[in-house]
Amino acid sequence: KLRICMVSDFFHPGMGGVEMHIYQLSECLLQRGHKVVVVTHFRGRRHGVRYMSNGLKVYYLPFLPFHDNVTLPNFFVFFPLLRKVL
Repeated sequence: KLRICMVSDFFHPGMGGVEMHIYQLSECLLQRGHKVVVVTHFRGRRHGVRYMSNGLKVYYLPFLPFHDNVTLPNFFVFFPLLRKVL
């Protein structure tokens, strides 16, 4: 079985094509027995680690979106946080 990490600016509670695709793909991978984690930036009161009803683990990282819920990519800031997640 694989350990899979999906990283995206767009995820729940936002509702759109990318958000739904990542959620449904994660759900299918979980059903196949893989371990799946989603990493995104915080949204409103959603921050920290949350578990969705299907067992999907979601990390809401403390990055402020700068335009239309998109964060400015910064490898040097993101890498230490990603090491803690994985």
